[in-house]
Amino acid sequence: MKKLTVGQLKKALENVPDDLEVELSSDTGVDEDERVIINGAQRFNYKTIHGAQVDYFAIFADYVDELEEEE
Repeated sequence: MKKLTVGQLKKALENVPDDLEVELSSDTGVDEDERVIINGAQRFNYKTIHGAQVDYFAIFADYVDELEEEE
């Protein structure tokens, strides 16, 4: 399975309003058992203590308990 690149994400976001919420959708059913929300995104770009360059963009998601959601 190929991972999404930032370039692909940028292209998908063209002409999308800034205040539109992000929802998780899955062909494999990962979104069916529990509610998952996307709650953050960040680029990580640093060198490890061994000198290797690390550079990736992460999107963060959490499961939401239905009882917590009602509060």
